[in-house]
Amino acid sequence: MLEEFEISNDEIIPICVMATMSSGKSTFLNAILGDEVLPERNEACTARALAVLNIPGEAEPKAYIKKNDGKKYRVNLHDPNAVVKINSDESVEAVLIVKDISTITNTSKSMVFFDTPGVNNSGDIRHAKRTEEIIDRLHGGVIVYLLNATQLAANDDELLLRQVIDHVKRNPELKIIFVLNKIDMLDEEKESISRIIEDAVEYIKDHGLEEIRIFPLSALSAKTFRMKLNGKKMTKVEKRHLEQAYPEYEDSGKSMLQYVSTYNTYAEDYDIAGRRVSEYALRRAIENTGIVEIERQIEKYAMEAEQTALKNYKSISSYTELEGVYSPKRRVKNYESYGGKIQWICKKCGQINGTNQMCLHCGNSNLRLRKIN
Repeated sequence: MLEEFEISNDEIIPICVMATMSSGKSTFLNAILGDEVLPERNEACTARALAVLNIPGEAEPKAYIKKNDGKKYRVNLHDPNAVVKINSDESVEAVLIVKDISTITNTSKSMVFFDTPGVNNSGDIRHAKRTEEIIDRLHGGVIVYLLNATQLAANDDELLLRQVIDHVKRNPELKIIFVLNKIDMLDEEKESISRIIEDAVEYIKDHGLEEIRIFPLSALSAKTFRMKLNGKKMTKVEKRHLEQAYPEYEDSGKSMLQYVSTYNTYAEDYDIAGRRVSEYALRRAIENTGIVEIERQIEKYAMEAEQTALKNYKSISSYTELEGVYSPKRRVKNYESYGGKIQWICKKCGQINGTNQMCLHCGNSNLRLRKIN
């Protein structure tokens, strides 16, 4: 999927984020990146899928672009509008963003996150076609499918969801994670979050998928909290959301994590709405948005994809079962209801001995054994 940059599919694990527009795909990815790298505008510029390659050590994001004339360029993404300008440039053929994603650990392969075009952009039919092409090329990796908690079962989402589920069923190596985003926008006095999650599960099941893992999330809160943690510049709107949302996700309970160095990397306090907040408290609030569990699930699927089955593992199943020798002595009183595969039991010590006609625990001969089945 990154052949334009001479990167083989065998070297990467694709993580494709899919949804209709306004579901928060780019905000979700920026929350994982801990910075506002990808454009979050509702209007889409082109039908291009933006790829972010996880390369440890590349703390500051860079964009590698190939133009239609074959020329290649590298752009440092200091300006938050740089990706917007690149994405709207019709002379750009392909874009690859490289960044150290500290919240995600690569396996022997590098993870690549793809921000796919929103399929319900009525002004440009190329978006749906481009997303369809990406789906068809996916035979392994992970699809992260975002649902908008405030707009379940929209027509455009129905079509995309059915297409994605049908493809996942045909490709067992491809995993799917469902994220119910914008949970923080629900009015809890009028809407039950638990009920909304149940509705989302039923909605997905109605499209033919039974085994479902769904993760509720506030991507916007996760993004702004991490931007604050990482010392990134925020807009007035983002600052206002941070100040309003933080008390909702604050975790003041007792936890040993406050003493763990990885929770206090910077050893700093942060000013949020006139309060001094510890790094530990801010990291706990990030976890409470739901983003960390999603990242853990992505890593789990990636590691499972990398696991190699042991060729001779099944051969050990032929080993003779040995009970009682290396475990504490136990007595069986109700022999008739015992479901284990035993033939003999020692009358002296009560130890189960399987088919052995000499007690493996106390060494008594078969004359001291009683056959019970």
